[in-house]
Amino acid sequence: MEDKKILIRSALIIISFLLLLLLFAQDYTIRGYVKTNIKAGEWESTVQTLNKFGDGWIQAVITIIMIFAGYFKKKANLLKTGKYSLFAIIAAGIAVQIIKHIIGRPRPTLTDAGVSNFGPSISIGLDSFPSGHTASSFALAAVLSSAYPNGRYIFYSLAGIAGLSRIYLDSHFASDVFAGAILGTAVGLLFVWRMIRQPHQQ
Repeated sequence: MEDKKILIRSALIIISFLLLLLLFAQDYTIRGYVKTNIKAGEWESTVQTLNKFGDGWIQAVITIIMIFAGYFKKKANLLKTGKYSLFAIIAAGIAVQIIKHIIGRPRPTLTDAGVSNFGPSISIGLDSFPSGHTASSFALAAVLSSAYPNGRYIFYSLAGIAGLSRIYLDSHFASDVFAGAILGTAVGLLFVWRMIRQPHQQ
């Protein structure tokens, strides 16, 4: 049984890596398609609003409200979920910033100006990979889905919308978003594991 789990996890890692490489190779094609066939002025304000689902400070406010509500209403599960959700989005944010500045990938708009270098950088705009909005959204979705499984489709859909909005707004390439989703989910599941192991407290 344990061997089967290891095999499945290994397969998922390999598949994710191959998909990332595929998306990376098709980033400019996908970007061109979105700009030519999907992007439209009437959608801009709607997508800007949907994009806010991925804002770290909005996610932090939501989790803090959960923590206070759980504490004052004496709902241990809500308190614990809020706490681990906050930890997850913070950890995802830290991981993203480290990777971003090690890789130093130019944002899509910078590539239009001919910027194509990769490598360690702290310069503004050389921080495209991976998407931070997407990573924190999926980290939050993973924790919330574990605590409230009936809402998992909603949580992951909102995370997916946040990620897709980054492509639409030309803030990230598709591979940036995919990498953010994988990283965020992994970080979220790590905190789910910690949350499950924590003794239930009244």
